[in-house]
Amino acid sequence: MAKKTQKNTQVAVYPEKGTVADEKALKKLIKGYTDLELMEWATLEGLTWKPCDHESINRMRVAMAIKELHFPSEPKAKKSDSPYKKYTTEQLIEMAVDNNIPVEPTDDMKIMRMRTIMMLRAHGLVEAK
Repeated sequence: MAKKTQKNTQVAVYPEKGTVADEKALKKLIKGYTDLELMEWATLEGLTWKPCDHESINRMRVAMAIKELHFPSEPKAKKSDSPYKKYTTEQLIEMAVDNNIPVEPTDDMKIMRMRTIMMLRAHGLVEAK
């Protein structure tokens, strides 16, 4: 972690990317560094974080930036497109009116769209996901 020099002062030594076994080992390693050493490490690696006046929060943000460098998080899965995207809300409402399907009205068009789709699905007029 830290290496002693001839003057009996400590110079921080930072592990390179890929040399730490796992996240648990990295967390344990990070605990041994001071806030200033962590910020120096992150700066040397070219990392950025959102600074905070609260010391603990700032330390956590720097530590998370370092953790992300050594063990990147998995990319989020892309959401699939809705099968109802091809219909406009007006088309869905028109489909319900043409087939005498009652839909509870509301002022919120997003909720109206959802209710219309649910009723059309229940009557088998649009395919379910």
